[in-house]
Amino acid sequence: MPTLLDFSAGVATGAGGNTLSGGRLVDAVTSGIPMLTAVFPGPELALQFPDYGDSAFRILPDQSCTLSLSGGAVGQLQLMRVLIQQPYGGNCDITWPDNVTWPDAATFVDSRIGAVCCVEIMWDGKSQYYGRRIFG
Repeated sequence: MPTLLDFSAGVATGAGGNTLSGGRLVDAVTSGIPMLTAVFPGPELALQFPDYGDSAFRILPDQSCTLSLSGGAVGQLQLMRVLIQQPYGGNCDITWPDNVTWPDAATFVDSRIGAVCCVEIMWDGKSQYYGRRIFG
């Protein structure tokens, strides 16, 4: 039987060769999905999947914004949640990346004052991104 986790020498080495210290391992297991907040990101914002695990972005635009998407660990199914909240003035159009496949069409983001939209983007572990609306 292959070794899935070797925790000798104070670090955990997974079957894929990635290593985590004991503290990082505990943090990864107990911390939930990390969320990065982009306040007033400008006209363009690059979203990137992490080297491992899932991620989330909270976007607070102050103008229309075009998103781009990259990254994703080969062999790993990863999820990214994107939460967009319109500002007090509203009217911030969001343009989704062309490299995301949607069930019908790219998710519409309501641009009314204070409107919230939540989307999930999945990396298939090989070469493709898939998106779907969760809320909004």
